[in-house]
Amino acid sequence: MNRIAKISKTQRPYPTLDLARTAAKELFHDRSRPWEAIFGIGAYIYEYGPKLPYDQYDEIASGVWVHISAYLAPTAKIESPAIICGGARICNHTLVERSIIGSFCTVGEMSTVRSSITFDRSRLCGHNSLSSSILGYEATLGEGAMITDTRLDNLNVSINMPDERYISGRSHLGAIICDGAHVGASSVVNPGTVIDSNAYIYPLSSVSGYIPPYSRTR
Repeated sequence: MNRIAKISKTQRPYPTLDLARTAAKELFHDRSRPWEAIFGIGAYIYEYGPKLPYDQYDEIASGVWVHISAYLAPTAKIESPAIICGGARICNHTLVERSIIGSFCTVGEMSTVRSSITFDRSRLCGHNSLSSSILGYEATLGEGAMITDTRLDNLNVSINMPDERYISGRSHLGAIICDGAHVGASSVVNPGTVIDSNAYIYPLSSVSGYIPPYSRTR
């Protein structure tokens, strides 16, 4: 299994993402931290899109590639650049912009996905906002959950990991939600948050910092 797993010399924890479960696999190569991939999404889509199999993907608009097995609701809006992979379901009144939507991923009604990567079989249940973020394999955003990507003071976003605090150098950065993690309904995930694999965020929570794998957080 090909994972991005940068383990420090002290063997401290580091978030993992299964790169076999995303069309953005190459975007993570040669990057020391997974959130760095977010900053290159647009250029990657324009480079990778034309290389997609012409018999499997339609370029429905300039810079927008959609797999022939994906479902786009009549009122869904896809803005360039974007890639929608096989079996994905984009429901009514949703907006996808500058993003890569994984295979068999569901983007529920009234949701917005901007500058983000959703891995295969991830799910936005509806009325969600996902900005400048990564949603891992089989990760879920409950109804109304919001991932914010801007601090109130507009300063650069930092990422707090168990080993150290990283400064992103960017004022817009959302969250890394790892494989199998679940964010409960109407929760708010603050900028720079890392929710590690299979962690569970209870509904109506507000979370920040680093959430360990398999933990339960209110």
